Amino acid sequence: MRDKVKGRRLFFISVLFIVLLNFPLISIFNAAGTVGGFPVLYLYLSGVWLACIAAIGFFINRQDPRKRRDKV
Repeated sequence: MRDKVKGRRLFFISVLFIVLLNFPLISIFNAAGTVGGFPVLYLYLSGVWLACIAAIGFFINRQDPRKRRDKV
């Protein structure tokens, strides 16, 4: 049961980040402006990529609170 839930969450995260890295959203950030000397598009791509890795890592390493036993 737990593997099915984890699989659904990872699938949802994958679809979400495919949408975030698709053309219409990338074209919004393809502006001539810079933030801190870095182009906005580079910051957007790096931020989305970092968020994707963090979200996947969080859901992979997340423990079921019902099965967690506190060691005293």
